[in-house]
Amino acid sequence: MNGKVCVVTGASSGIGKAVAAALAEAGAAVVGLARRFEAGVRADRLQPGRVVELGVDVSDESAVQACFAELARVDVLVNNAGGATFAPVADETLAQLRVMLDSHIVGTFLCSRAALPLMTSGGHIVNVCSTAVTETFAGCAGYTAAKAGQAALARVLREELRARDIRVTNLFAGAVDTAIWNDKPSFDRAVMIRPAELAGLAVDILRRPGLGVEDVVVSPPGGSL
Repeated sequence: MNGKVCVVTGASSGIGKAVAAALAEAGAAVVGLARRFEAGVRADRLQPGRVVELGVDVSDESAVQACFAELARVDVLVNNAGGATFAPVADETLAQLRVMLDSHIVGTFLCSRAALPLMTSGGHIVNVCSTAVTETFAGCAGYTAAKAGQAALARVLREELRARDIRVTNLFAGAVDTAIWNDKPSFDRAVMIRPAELAGLAVDILRRPGLGVEDVVVSPPGGSL
């Protein structure tokens, strides 16, 4: 990954933070995006082995455009930003659903669209999806809809980019030990995927430009929770 410029969304915690760190450790110059980061920090301090943090809401079109306008090129984009609200359809609110649709689908759309003019042959977009798309879990309708929309968008994008030799990989991950489970003490986080493990897999995929790695499903060793 030496010399690569990588953008990772949702990089302030969990999977995004782990992916950004792993890419930097592999020698990439990394731009980490998250709403929690300080706004207005510029990307002109990019250098290999370092993560530069930028405060960006990926569902805000003008903010995303302004962020990518600072970059001369993008070799890798990791669409990871997003959150989850778990509730039965009867109890979930429209506001909760819209937040998930905005972060997972709109964020992936806006960041991918902004990155494409900066990508050349060999570029790579990785989307952190969920096994909620491939399995059915009660109380997970809104999150499942958002992740399914993200994955479908990415599959169409993959076909559109084949002629440009830009790859698109969807990582369908099972339960990962992140803050998403903080208010759910009944789940055993000790058996979940570690963010660093998923980040290592993402970097391994990015290091293999001769392979078209498209849809990958990973779960905790014990299977779905």
